[in-house]
Amino acid sequence: MAAANPTMQSCADQAPPTIAGHLERWFLFGRYGQQARFHMAVAWIAMAGLFAIVLVWLPLSHLSFAQSNWESIVRLVSFSGVALGLCAFILRRLAGANDRVGRLLCEAGKRTELFAVATLLFGLLAIVIVGYCYLATAAALPLQDLLLERIDRSIGFDWVAFVKWINSSPLASELLVEGYRSTPYMLLGTMLWLCVSGQGKRLAEFLALMCLTFVGIAIGMLILPAEGAYAHYNPPLSFYENIGAGSGMWHHQLLMALRTGVMHVIDFGTPNSNCLVTFPSGHTVLAIIMTYAVRGSLLTLIPALAVNATMLVSTIPHGGHHLIDLIAGAVIAACAIVILRFPLGILDNGPVTGARALANA
Repeated sequence: MAAANPTMQSCADQAPPTIAGHLERWFLFGRYGQQARFHMAVAWIAMAGLFAIVLVWLPLSHLSFAQSNWESIVRLVSFSGVALGLCAFILRRLAGANDRVGRLLCEAGKRTELFAVATLLFGLLAIVIVGYCYLATAAALPLQDLLLERIDRSIGFDWVAFVKWINSSPLASELLVEGYRSTPYMLLGTMLWLCVSGQGKRLAEFLALMCLTFVGIAIGMLILPAEGAYAHYNPPLSFYENIGAGSGMWHHQLLMALRTGVMHVIDFGTPNSNCLVTFPSGHTVLAIIMTYAVRGSLLTLIPALAVNATMLVSTIPHGGHHLIDLIAGAVIAACAIVILRFPLGILDNGPVTGARALANA
């Protein structure tokens, strides 16, 4: 039974005596099996690749890195390091504990380790994302909103008519706005749930999906840079007054300041620094991968599906996305899931049975 579920092993079974053992356990989730190690390796490699791009691109741009950003980075790394060190100390002291309290503390230490590493990776990814988005926006490539509008119309979607229809219902407008605002809470809740419930394998998969999907987003925002549907269509306030003035435009001032060269500094403290991507839709990506991450139980899947579906729909009237932004985001999320799952299916089960196992996962 212990081999099937690593989280049920005693502390003695999972306290590596070497520094290399600790690093493998922390950063590759070594105690959670081969799949977790593969997913965490993908996550770190993807993030390292993105970091390298930012590192090379930054001196070639007109942007500089705010000194205040280093304080945030030092705090993130320091707090994570202290948390991991304390967990290692506690788990070593509890090695071989078989009493109820000892095993409970041991499990709490393992889950705290998961959260510390998840927080560190997510924090570093957020830093890379903001840096990349600043650089890509400052490149001031030609905006493609007109093309995005044409694509929407070619598939029969009228953005203005849809927004007016949603706005005609105050209740629907309010629900969608709240759904959109739920995104950071759902993101934190998803990571926290996977940590608290000890689902290291699923957490590693989720972290890998976040890193891998941003690679797709990074490519997409370079191919089709856009300022957003509200800026493009410029509808009168009466068309979206129930949805709320300013919807889909909170990023626009910073976006234009970067494109025109008025903004010269990458500053994490600048409002809406994480909102510079319009194509593809990052909210759509998150809605899909957050729901996918909690698929193991109907008790988590159904609420996540309801909230994230509401958030996904809200990205058009409140987030100011074109419909094609959502479609592209969904394609990126689906491709990332396949990329992560298919090699493991072949490795574990062979090409035929592996595909069947992935379909049932």
